Amino acid sequence: MVNAALIGGEQSGKTTLAAKLGKKGTESDIVLYNFVKGDNILAVIDPVGYPKSPKPLVNAANMSDVIVFCIDAKGLDARAGECIIMLDLLKPKHGLITITKSDTSNPYAIDELKNKIRLMTKGTVLESWEVLPTSTKTFENIDRLKDILFDLDNKLKEENKALNDKPARVAIDHHFNVTGVGTVILGYVRQGTIHVKEKIKVWPIQQEAEIRSIQMNDVDVKEAPTGSRVGLALKNVQSKDLDRGHILSVKEEVGDELALNCVTAKFKGEFKPGDKVHVYAGLQSTPGNIVKILENGKEVESTKSAGKYVVHLKTDKEVAYTTGDLFLISRLEDPKQRFLASGTV
Repeated sequence: MVNAALIGGEQSGKTTLAAKLGKKGTESDIVLYNFVKGDNILAVIDPVGYPKSPKPLVNAANMSDVIVFCIDAKGLDARAGECIIMLDLLKPKHGLITITKSDTSNPYAIDELKNKIRLMTKGTVLESWEVLPTSTKTFENIDRLKDILFDLDNKLKEENKALNDKPARVAIDHHFNVTGVGTVILGYVRQGTIHVKEKIKVWPIQQEAEIRSIQMNDVDVKEAPTGSRVGLALKNVQSKDLDRGHILSVKEEVGDELALNCVTAKFKGEFKPGDKVHVYAGLQSTPGNIVKILENGKEVESTKSAGKYVVHLKTDKEVAYTTGDLFLISRLEDPKQRFLASGTV
């Protein structure tokens, strides 16, 4: 299975493209689409709640194996710039850029836009990504896009084998009650393998639970390896106690005081102690405050863009994490560019 997040602003054409790539499934501030071809499964994630809120955008990126960055053939806009900054902070391993609505343009204009994209993404994680024009009307390169994603699916199957023996971690993205079944969660197995009847904890609430049943693509299975999208029926936990971003695992670190080794955004990455920010950890999110900033071991009054700092934070809610997890810091009230920095504990 390959999980592809379609990233872009309101006019990027991502939602129309998502509908051409799969059948619509779960809907909230993110909408999921699925397409099966032989042994390959494509799950498309569309953060429809963005740009009103950055949370769906961050969630979609953190749920994905690959980013498909969608840019309208008419050109780049302010939200495209914000998406580039967020992606450069998150450093996704796989990605490509698609120029959508190519039928509304011409080859010369498309080439000009490709050059602008190369200039805009120079020095970022996106600079080496393939740029692929697509059209949902003429179907230009739609099959090519699917082939690229399915090729990646085959590569991920091999990569994920190395993670199957690690301690299991499942990130919850949806949860609800089902009559006659009880609490059901939807999520992705980020590492390890989960099994029916396995006892596990929900973090950060540290609630013990048991996996009653596992479904993959509406089929009951006994176990689910790394990379699987799953629906789990859980015992001993109520849906009302769960939240998006909660993690099912044996052990996580939990805390509301964090010291992050951060890199600030290349544009508008300035903030200072006392600032109110929003912190993302995987699919978790919480308001927080900047407590202290260190540069080369010395306290400083503020950060600068494209800098490296140790940032001390106090979050409003406890978050669950493990060493190596990437945190994202944002400022919600900024109307143009809301992403400030990323960092690890």
